Amino acid sequence: MEIFFKVRIMFICYNGKRYCMQLTYTDLLSNFRKGLRNGNWRKLRRLEKALFQASLWYSRAHGTILNELVVGKLSVLIAKLKATKGARIFKRGYEKAAALLSKGEGIFAWAPSFRGWLKDPDYVFWLGAGGLRIGT
Repeated sequence: MEIFFKVRIMFICYNGKRYCMQLTYTDLLSNFRKGLRNGNWRKLRRLEKALFQASLWYSRAHGTILNELVVGKLSVLIAKLKATKGARIFKRGYEKAAALLSKGEGIFAWAPSFRGWLKDPDYVFWLGAGGLRIGT
């Protein structure tokens, strides 16, 4: 049995079948408010906002949303709404650290402790915040 988590939406694979959890009005509304508070709502495109608002209306009028395709698209939007500045910085730092790990074999010869630094979360955050500008 495998379990995949995607922004409070859980997909469960059991005996080769994939079961999708539902999205309720309260889940959508709380994520909508969170996006408004942190300013991520204004970063969404017009079509994404329309889908989210239509889903809010549908879930309020008709109950939960069960369609796997719609739930998948809404999970992406919920992830965008709930993203924080720190999470974006950490993601950017993780990408830089992965790039340095993949092509930095020459660096590890003269600085062997650098490999340990790239696995330290504080250093990865520092990389994402703009530290160590190499090749950009």
